[in-house]
Amino acid sequence: MLKIGYLGPEGTYSSYASKLYGKNNLRIPFDTINSVLNSLKLSETDKVIVPLENSINGSIVEVLDFLASKNDFRISAELNIEINHSIYCLNNTDLDKIETIFSHPQALAQCYDYLLKNFKNVNQRASNSTADAYNDLVNSKVNGAFIGPPWMKDKENVQVIDENIQSVKNNLTRFVVIDTGKENQRTNSDKTSIVISFNEDSPGSLFKSIKPMSIKNINMTKIESRPTKEKLGNYYFFIDLEGHIDDLLVKECLDEIKKVSTLKFLGSYPKFS
Repeated sequence: MLKIGYLGPEGTYSSYASKLYGKNNLRIPFDTINSVLNSLKLSETDKVIVPLENSINGSIVEVLDFLASKNDFRISAELNIEINHSIYCLNNTDLDKIETIFSHPQALAQCYDYLLKNFKNVNQRASNSTADAYNDLVNSKVNGAFIGPPWMKDKENVQVIDENIQSVKNNLTRFVVIDTGKENQRTNSDKTSIVISFNEDSPGSLFKSIKPMSIKNINMTKIESRPTKEKLGNYYFFIDLEGHIDDLLVKECLDEIKKVSTLKFLGSYPKFS
């Protein structure tokens, strides 16, 4: 039985994603995304499932930084999950006197328009997860509310204030499974992830790196930069491209990229459909 780490507690979208990936595994919750990722380094888990990017708020930088760092961990699978946020309070709460709204920072940001319109002058408090937001409200003893997933309405002492309050209705989060497992075999629809960087900043470095994809007609589906944290102006570039590393054109493309940049292979895995 595999040990799968995820951002807990039970009831988060990460918990839901871990069940979709494999409900028969031993699922282990952690308090923060960094704790989830570090569980791999400490051999507390065999795999972890974490959010990598959201269609509204972009990438989760802790996960990008972990993937770019010097380790042997790779992405082995991905899942895209629709995110629907609801706002709740505890039973007998006076809705006109709500003082504080609790949730994960990503959820608060994704519901910005709704909160601005309906709770403009209400304090916002960050929680470790959307499920933890409920516990934070209960423990705070304040007249407040929390934002969480739809299934939180099933809690006995919870009252729904409003549903589907995210600013953009097409709200998807891409979750990835990270492990040290063997490379996935090719399928009919694969994706390869890499991260590249440059020892020296020079004109055209990035162009020279991505040019082989254009020449070989390989579709690049994502490119994103993050600071290397070594010095100002140095960046990692995270790239997703269609195809598997065992595809001849992809292999040749990566070999060309290695000639002009430092490349770290992050995995080839089936595209989520």
